[in-house]
Formats: sequence, structure tokens, C-alpha cells
Amino acid sequence: MKDVRNPFRLQTAESIDSEGDFLRLFGHGVLDLLPADALSGRPLFIRSAPGGGKTSLLKLFTPSVLQHLLAMKGNEAVKDLINKLKALGAISEQEIKVLSVMLPCARTFPALADVGLKAPRAKRLLLALIDARIILGALRATLIARRLRFPDDLARLTLRALPDEQIPDLSFPCNGSDVQRWAERVEQGVCDIIDELMPTDGSGPSGHDSLLSLRLLDANSILLDGNPVESRWLVTFDDMQKLAAAQRTALLEVVVEQRSRSTVWMAERFEALTTDELLGSGALSGRDGEVIALEHEWKEKRRFEPAVRVIAERRARMAADSAGANAPDSFAPTINAEADLEAPIWQSKTHDALDVVRKRVEALTQGKPQYAEWVKSRTDADGSLREQLINWRALEILIERHTRKRQLALVLEPLSRDELVDKDGADVRGAAELFLSKEFGFPFYFGFSRLASLASFNVEQFIRLAGDLFEESLAAAIMRRPPNLSPDRQERILGEAYDARVLDLPRRAKNGREVLTFIEAVGQFCNHVTHQPNAPYSPGINGIAISMQERKTLIDPKQQAQNPALKSFAELLGTALAHNILHAELDYKVKGNTYMVLYLNRLLCPKFQLPLGFGSFRERPLRELMTWADKGFRPSKTETLL
Repeated sequence: MKDVRNPFRLQTAESIDSEGDFLRLFGHGVLDLLPADALSGRPLFIRSAPGGGKTSLLKLFTPSVLQHLLAMKGNEAVKDLINKLKALGAISEQEIKVLSVMLPCARTFPALADVGLKAPRAKRLLLALIDARIILGALRATLIARRLRFPDDLARLTLRALPDEQIPDLSFPCNGSDVQRWAERVEQGVCDIIDELMPTDGSGPSGHDSLLSLRLLDANSILLDGNPVESRWLVTFDDMQKLAAAQRTALLEVVVEQRSRSTVWMAERFEALTTDELLGSGALSGRDGEVIALEHEWKEKRRFEPAVRVIAERRARMAADSAGANAPDSFAPTINAEADLEAPIWQSKTHDALDVVRKRVEALTQGKPQYAEWVKSRTDADGSLREQLINWRALEILIERHTRKRQLALVLEPLSRDELVDKDGADVRGAAELFLSKEFGFPFYFGFSRLASLASFNVEQFIRLAGDLFEESLAAAIMRRPPNLSPDRQERILGEAYDARVLDLPRRAKNGREVLTFIEAVGQFCNHVTHQPNAPYSPGINGIAISMQERKTLIDPKQQAQNPALKSFAELLGTALAHNILHAELDYKVKGNTYMVLYLNRLLCPKFQLPLGFGSFRERPLRELMTWADKGFRPSKTETLL
């Protein structure tokens, strides 16, 4: 383990050295996103923005991890994980039921695409290299699942011939050691081609046009001590966005067309998709296979917060086990500080703000008897100072709203308390709390629920944010101070995370600077609309939308050919979606119209003082959004007089 002082800093599966530590930190909630038949043989596409948790999910199914999990089955901490894997059919009480071979796509494959071979030859070599790695990986998985050693026990394995296929340069039957030497020759042959200055189409392995390894697994061609290995197989490809476009297309076509009984999972970042796919339904659909878009599934199934709560508590527990009394043994209590705003240190500030807001309401209603009962209801209400402050600020919003709607009315009837109750919903109170935060500096972005929202359904983003907070708690514990973080300190830490997570986009994407300019404009627009005195879209907006008809125009190749600026803007949006800066929802229906809604990553909400929920947005014409990408947002007179 590289760092156990703050396990939140271990943000990738690769940074966790041992299977035991991996399982201790693994959040089993992601398994709830998989279909019940995820291991039934149908291809599964797993997609997300960077940090979505794809690699950790694939690693969980590797035989060494599952073997370690079975050895830990008496541990209460892995009970839920074991039950979920049993339900999927991956393990039984005593043994591994699905053998997995995990192939990272970042190794050798991209270099092969740069050699410059003709497409048919490049495809044959790609499939030959994949076959060699899958077959050798299958032998390794077989030994590990039977608690044998790799490569020491390879001679106990036999590979028998396929009924109607031959694998080039591999003679059957052969033992595991022979297979290892064959796989190494294929690997070396491909590497030699990559190293050649001017390779010819005839050099290196002959290759082939299908994945013979999947047919071999389907035929149960692996024998251990002369007995067939009866098992279902799972082959996983990780980081498929690293493949060249032609390689990715070739691999997808072969996997889909072969219709193997062995299950194949293909994990990739959204950046592997084309702009049209990102702006269309392509991110959520696959050809002859099911797609799990992780961020989308977390949002739809509303399971993200409980899932990351498990992750946070496990990491805090590991820190406590490592540092003992010098670390908090639970995460959530260190940031659940709602009561702190009722503490004496805030009382004076709350009292002063309450006095200001009450006087504003009194001035707003002076000479307007129709609001008398509304004002009296607030005067008579009990509750803490903070509750009273939010109540009065909500009343100010409702009076502003009512005044604007009734400006043309000739008769102003008294308004009852019941009417106030009907209008005074959670959305208005949410806007009131946000307005108070902006005007008086009361913290808004704190506590576990808001931390989970700020993660925008991305596990790594949550772990990064939680790690920043936990680092502060650890420092306090070491200094023998209470590890609990005040609401204002949490807000400052979370607000600073924007710089590290978003501002480096130009380094990660070729049009990153243009994306940042546009996102800045979107944030300013959302802030402008949200903080209107009457809170017209309470609690506020954090997204924009274009009509589905304009979206169709945006991705139309003919329109893009006629208007290069349209194509550039489509690519800008594609980059923002691929890197989880924006989140898209298609066919959102409002008042008979349908829209493509583009929500900001919640990490941007503190920067622009926006709410964290979903569902509030404003439509803008496509032509106006395109000007924002160049000139930023400037409120018009119409916007100012909302």
C-alpha cells in the first residue's frame, strides 16, 4: 500500500497494491448498476467520464481478487459484496464460478496502429495479439482459480484443438508451457513490426480475422490434469478509448458478430465516442449489446450517495486502523455540521442578517395591506434564529414574485396564511438559503449530501473531494484538536477544488480553452438567472437547453459542412460531455416541447453560487450559445428584467 495515512489519496485501482486492501476499499454499490444477466454472454459496454470506476469494477472479477474475497468470507465487511456477486453468478459459497481475463488496451495496441500497415493486415495482427493475450490470460486464470501457481504449474494444463479451427503456429494438443512460448512469440513478432522503420505487410505473425480465443473458451478446450475446466468465461477490455478508431471499430465488430457464449465487457471513457454519439443517444446505446453509462445509471437509480458513503467510511476506517487514535474512524460525522450554524459563533451574524431582511420585507410591504397576514405569520412563527432568517428571506422572494405578477391587477385582495403555505415550498426555501449565502456569507456547500452532489456521479471526483476534507480532519486529529470541520471551512476547501479538476482541461483536450470560455459563460448566465429577486426558477438553475430540433441541426453533417462554426461548437460540447464538464439529458419534456438539457458538473456550482439539484434550466437559442463560446455571456435588457 503506497499511502495509508489518507486512503482517499488512493484514487485508482492500480494504486492499490494488494487484493486485501482493494477489497477493503471497494464500494459494492456499483454492482447495483449491472443488469442481472451481466454474465450471460451478451456483450456489455461500460462507459463513463474519467474516474467513473470502470477499472475497479473489472478488477473485482479477476480470479486473484475473487479468490481473496472467498478467503475473507467470514469478514462482516465483505458480506454485502459476496451476496451481490453470488446473485450475479460470479461466485458460490466455496468457489469462483466465472473466470475472468482482463486486457488493458493501452499496452502495445495503440503503437501497432501507428505502424502504417494496410487496414486488413493491421486488423489481423491486432486480433492475433489479442488472442495470444486472452489465451495466456485464460491459462493463468485457471491456475489461480484452482489455487495453483502461474507459471510454475502451466505444464498441468492442456489445450486441445478446436473442432473446426486451427490457431496459426500453435500445434494441438499442447501443454500450458507450449502455449506460453507461443504467446510470447506472437507478442515479440508484433513488437518487431512496431520497431521496424518500414515494415511490410508480410512480416510478423500471419494473424487472422476473428477472435479464435473466444471460440476456444466456448469449446471448453482447456484441461487441467486431463479434465476439462468447466466454467463460464468473462473477457474484459479496459481503456478502449486508447485504441485507434479503426482498432476499436474492428474489435467491436468482431465481438458482436461472433456472438460468443463467453461474456465480453468493454470499458471505455466517453471520449472514445464521436461527437455525434455524445450529442445523440450513442453514449447510452450499443450495437447488439447493453450499455451501462455509469454517471447516467447513478443518477437514474438514485444510488450514488449511499454507494459513496460506504466508500468514504471504508477509507476512514483504514486510516484509523493505520494511525490508531490519530485519525477519525468515521468520515460522515466529521463533515455533518448543520448544527454548527446554530452555534454562538454564528448567532450574532444570523441576528444581524435577520434584522436586515425583516426591515426589507417591512419596507416592501409598507402601504400594501394585502400582505399583512403573510408578514404576521412570520412574526408569530417560532424556531431558531436560522430558521426564522430562512423563513423571512423566503417571504421576501414570494412577495417579490407576487408583486410582479399582480402589477396590472386593479383589485388587490388580502392574502391568507393558507395561500402562503401553498407557495412556501422546499424550492423557495432552497433559493432563500442560497441567496443568504451570497448576500451574507453563510456557508451553503457543506455536509455529506452536498458533498455527494458535488461529485456529479463520478466516484473519483467524490474521492478527491472527500480526500481534501479528510486531510484537514487528519491534520486536526494529529494536533489533538476535534476532527470535525466547520461548514465554512468545508465550503472553502470544496470551492478550491474547481481549480484542480476543471482548469487543467486545456492540457487534456485540444479545444479545452474554448470549452472553459463557454462553461464560464454558462455559469455566469445561470448565476444571473438564479439570483433574480423573485427567484423565477427556484431554487435556481444550473443548466441550459436547446430544443431537440436544434440539436438535430447541430449534429447534421450537411449543416456542419455549410457552417464550420456549427461543427466547432458541436465538438466543443462533445469535449465537455466526454470530460464530465457537462451532463446531457435528451428528450426532456416541458410544456409540450422536448429539449436536450446540458447541466453543469456540480463541482462548478460553488464557483457560480448555484443550487445542486437537477430539473431547473433555461432554454437558449443555439445561435446565442454559439456566441457565448466566442464572446462570453452578457445579460440583455430582457434578461435583466426577468
